[in-house]
Amino acid sequence: MGALTDDITRLCGEIEGLRDSRKVFGSQLDKETKEMKTEVSKMRGGFRRDQKNMAVRTKADRVKFVSNLDAEVSGLLNAFDKSHAEMAAKTKKANAEFVSDVANHVSGLLTGYHKNRKEMGVTTKRENAIFVADVIRFVNAKNKETKVMMDGFKAEHVKMAKVTKADRNKFVNQLENDVNAMRKVNVDDLVGARVAWATLSPQGRKAKLAAEQRAKAEQDRKARMEAEQRAKALEESRARAEAERSRHQQESSAEKKKDKK
Repeated sequence: MGALTDDITRLCGEIEGLRDSRKVFGSQLDKETKEMKTEVSKMRGGFRRDQKNMAVRTKADRVKFVSNLDAEVSGLLNAFDKSHAEMAAKTKKANAEFVSDVANHVSGLLTGYHKNRKEMGVTTKRENAIFVADVIRFVNAKNKETKVMMDGFKAEHVKMAKVTKADRNKFVNQLENDVNAMRKVNVDDLVGARVAWATLSPQGRKAKLAAEQRAKAEQDRKARMEAEQRAKALEESRARAEAERSRHQQESSAEKKKDKK
């Protein structure tokens, strides 16, 4: 049987087991719900008593906290105003000194920048002229090399196309045979899955034993056929690989002789 048949058979068994487990779970859930209602009722009564006591204590704490907070905030605001005035005076003086220093520094940088830019322009112009001449010579040489390489590539491509055409035809034929075999296996797997799903009914259970016997016999026959096909395909693949390796060696030898000439 295929993977789909095995999955459907296991699913049928799980469905039968879940039917009984749902009944047991329902009865346990009703019992636990009644017990939980009783406990929640007791807990809510305790919550109301504790909340009332906590409200009385919290009110007194809030009144005391607000009074202390007013005194602390008043002191902090007075200290902040004093510190802010002192810091503003110091910052104003420091900013004036910083702006003066920055203006002097920028003036010196601009003078040096203009001088260096003029010198760099003369040097860059001379270097660019030399670079362009070198690029032109390099491009001309590469054009000649590329033309020779493309002519050789076209000749080798025509030769290789003739050699590989027969190999591609043989591969396509073998691929068609393999696909037909796989399609037949999938069809048999779907049939087995339908039989496994039908076992949920009483009539399906009666026919299950006979279907398993037929499936086992068919599986043994398919296993023998697949083993023979795999052995044949492996032998043909080895032959193709050996032929391809020999062809590459011949082409490599021919290229080496051509390079020596």
